[in-house]
Amino acid sequence: MGMNVLIIGGGGFVGTAVAELFVAQKHKVFVVSRGSKPPMAGTTPLTADRKDASAFAAAIKGKTFEVAIDLTAYQAPDVQAVMPSLSKAAGHYVLISTDFVYATDIEQFPITEKAPKDPNSGYGIGKLACEGLALESMPTTVLRPPHIIGAGKELGTGTVQGRDKNLLRSMRAGTGLTMIAEGEMLIQPVWHRQIAEAIETIAGNPACCGQIMNMPGAEAVTTRRYYQLVADRLGVPLKYDSTPVEEYRKNHPDKRAFARHRVYDTSKLRNLAGYVARPQLKEAIDETVTWMEKNC
Repeated sequence: MGMNVLIIGGGGFVGTAVAELFVAQKHKVFVVSRGSKPPMAGTTPLTADRKDASAFAAAIKGKTFEVAIDLTAYQAPDVQAVMPSLSKAAGHYVLISTDFVYATDIEQFPITEKAPKDPNSGYGIGKLACEGLALESMPTTVLRPPHIIGAGKELGTGTVQGRDKNLLRSMRAGTGLTMIAEGEMLIQPVWHRQIAEAIETIAGNPACCGQIMNMPGAEAVTTRRYYQLVADRLGVPLKYDSTPVEEYRKNHPDKRAFARHRVYDTSKLRNLAGYVARPQLKEAIDETVTWMEKNC
């Protein structure tokens, strides 16, 4: 039997993939947004600014949801605005956080959910505040994905350029790609469709309430391998320059998290939710390249 599902941020990069899956699985999907984009087929749009507590409460008034999925909470006030109404209307809250909460000097891998946190990342600090408020307020599951890929967002990580609209043109030209540490940093990219699958598995599962779980993909690869897959998809040789880790960190102190290994323990997600991501990195990169060819 289908669930009533509320998605906050359902028109964005990850939200679109989540909404598509839940609609395909015959759940009744409500999407809260400011109404700036056309509603996705099969969803029920609810118009409100999530930062306006009164408007949000009015948008969901009279409705109940088995699960509410929040993709756009970045600072504590974002959660504070929706909690008074959500805690009454929803049975389970799933908050998408980030791996940027973790310290940049971790040396033990794979990284577990209890690993030291980064006291200097404004983005990570904001997400940790959201996590704490949510866990205190209602039955909540927190997912911490690392580098997310899929149609809707540019590729790019572990390089000076980062996510880059010009990446495909640069790679075809053989210029403009500078990797950190010769591309030897380990990453564990996750397809946004895998995040959607995990959320559906978690939704309404009591064992997952009150839990924080890493949400990486199945394959840990070097950034050089990541870009080799892109090059293979384009049919071009992989050419790049390199910068040392310390030089990158010196020049980009606000992006230190990109200059460390990003490999994560997934035992909680497997044992409590029963979810194991499939090895789909090539498929995810192929999809993203196809999207970039049309949109960048």
